[in-house]
Amino acid sequence: MTAAEGRVPVLVLLSADWAGPSRPAPTLLRELARRWGSSMHTLLVEDPDDGILDRWQVEHLPTWLRFVPADEGGADEPLGCEGPEGSEGAAPVVEAELRGLSPRGEESLLPGPWRLDVRRSGALPKHVVDAELGPLAVPDAAVKPVPGDCQIT
Repeated sequence: MTAAEGRVPVLVLLSADWAGPSRPAPTLLRELARRWGSSMHTLLVEDPDDGILDRWQVEHLPTWLRFVPADEGGADEPLGCEGPEGSEGAAPVVEAELRGLSPRGEESLLPGPWRLDVRRSGALPKHVVDAELGPLAVPDAAVKPVPGDCQIT
């Protein structure tokens, strides 16, 4: 996949079979990926390692992360957010690339840079994921963070 193909938002789902609320989330992600087509990429990170959980400040599974293209010149530096434990000024999340499984179950790499835009934790209904994290989402107007969630704009 080329960098040009990766310039639409990306929804990353962190999930694990052993986490009960996570079980239906990968199916929901595949259904939304079919609906959204090329207007948004989706990646599944199944049973993420501790490094990913720490870097992305994930404490609950499933966790939904919406990434948007970051300005390669550095002008698009994201702001930190208050973490689940109330830590002010958490480190901004900007990734050089995103890796995970595509909706067809194939390893996928999306070159960046990518900036974390919205985070939601827990089992969510399909219409909520679509409205708050999908390709037409307007994060600062549509999403009110709840404890454990973070909106970064």
